[in-house]
Amino acid sequence: MPTYRLTLSYRGAAYAGWQRQENALSVQQVVEEALERLLGRTFGTGRVVGASRTDAGVHARGQAAHLELAAPFPEHGLVHGGNHYLPEDVRILAAVAMPPGFHARRHAWGKEYVYRLSRAAVLSPLDSLFVARLPGRVDLERMQRAAEALPGRHDFSAFALAGGSHGQPFRHIVAARWEEAGEELRFRVVGEGFLRGMVRALVGTLVEVGTGRRSPQSFAGLLAGGPRAAAGPTAPAHGLVLERVFYPPEWSAEGDPAPPVII
Repeated sequence: MPTYRLTLSYRGAAYAGWQRQENALSVQQVVEEALERLLGRTFGTGRVVGASRTDAGVHARGQAAHLELAAPFPEHGLVHGGNHYLPEDVRILAAVAMPPGFHARRHAWGKEYVYRLSRAAVLSPLDSLFVARLPGRVDLERMQRAAEALPGRHDFSAFALAGGSHGQPFRHIVAARWEEAGEELRFRVVGEGFLRGMVRALVGTLVEVGTGRRSPQSFAGLLAGGPRAAAGPTAPAHGLVLERVFYPPEWSAEGDPAPPVII
């Protein structure tokens, strides 16, 4: 069966995350329903498998997914035909034919997430759907020092929300840093994988470092594992964006970003 990889972008506010749910609308559901209307019987398995199970309210600029069809279909037709049936807050940005056996989640090398915070006294309504307000003044240098402890393989049990598949809490982070853009602070993190709620819990805890409630050293101590209650609060979902998914060369397509080097 021909396999295609999709690149999708969506605003997560109206959805209970990527994954299909019994009692709530998900991004996966609306994408599958749109493609079923477009493809009919050609839509082989009727499933679109995402690379990342983004949580409720989390956005994506570069989610990756795959689908299998009963017969070849033009790539541009998947993009424009699929978008014709999708709501305006979900879009297929690209489609590319992949070698047999490709799996969007299993073959993903890693993912990049960005969390946006603002120090502005008043947030513009053009930003408020995608940027979280800081609770007060923060020391960016302290937050950056704490983030420097993240690269490497650690036990992230203290940063995992309940309900995820946390039988294996160890994850490898490749890069993590804070960026400053005017009144905005952006936390950018690249890793081979993330636990449920992990990035938002990292942000909430790093903000506690910035406000002086905990030290960079105590933050680093949480990377040896521990209960969720030992870390800081979970930052709001609307500030988080899945920026892109990386694939190794054997599963890459033309124009894909190269995976960062693991250190």
